[in-house]
Amino acid sequence: MEFPYWNRTLGADHFYVSCAGLGYESDRNLVELKKNSVQISCFPVPDGKFVPHKDITLPPLARITRASHAPGNRTVRYLMTSVERLGSSMFCLFEDGADISGIGEALRFGCVPVMVTDRPMQDLPLMDVLSWQKIAVFVGSGGGVKEVKRVLDRTCKDDECEGTRRLGVAASQHFGWNEIPQPYDSFYMVIYQLWLRRHTIRYPRREFV
Repeated sequence: MEFPYWNRTLGADHFYVSCAGLGYESDRNLVELKKNSVQISCFPVPDGKFVPHKDITLPPLARITRASHAPGNRTVRYLMTSVERLGSSMFCLFEDGADISGIGEALRFGCVPVMVTDRPMQDLPLMDVLSWQKIAVFVGSGGGVKEVKRVLDRTCKDDECEGTRRLGVAASQHFGWNEIPQPYDSFYMVIYQLWLRRHTIRYPRREFV
C-alpha cells in the first residue's frame, strides 16, 4: 500500500541487481519481484535463476588491469604479456562456468572468443545488443580437443575468421566500464537493455490463502 509505483505495474517496470540470482523458493513476498522485475545478474547465472525473455547479465569487468601488490616492473611485464598474447592469437578459449572476465579484452584485440559449453547460451552479456553467433564460436565439450580443432578449422574457412575478428573489435566498445560513462559503453548498453524490456509481461498478483 505504501509503494504506488510498484503497485501500478506489480514491479514490471523495476529492476534489481543480484549476481547469484533469486530463486523461486524465495519468500512469497518476493514472488512478484522475481516474476515481474528485470533481474540484472553476473554471467554465468546459476541454473534456474535466469529468465531469458526478461532478465539480463552485466558485461564482465576486465581483469587485465594493474596488480596493486606486484612489486617493481612486474605489473608492466604482465600487462604486456597478456596484451601480446591476445593480439597474436586467433582464438581465445572460454569455458562455460569459469572466469570469462577477459572476453571484452579478447574482442578488443581481435581474438575470437570460443565458448566451450554444452548448454544453450541464453544469458550471455548484451544479448539484446550483440549477435553473438557472428563474433564468437560455440563448441561442445563432449568431443574434446579434436572437436574444438575441427570446429575452429571450419570457422576459418574462406577467410571467415577475419570478418569475425573485425566484428568482434567493433563490438568490444560495449564492454568498457568507465568512471564517467561514455556513449555505447557498458553502462549505456545496460540501460538500453532495461529500456527495451520495459514492456516485460506482467504476471497477475497472487492471492495467498
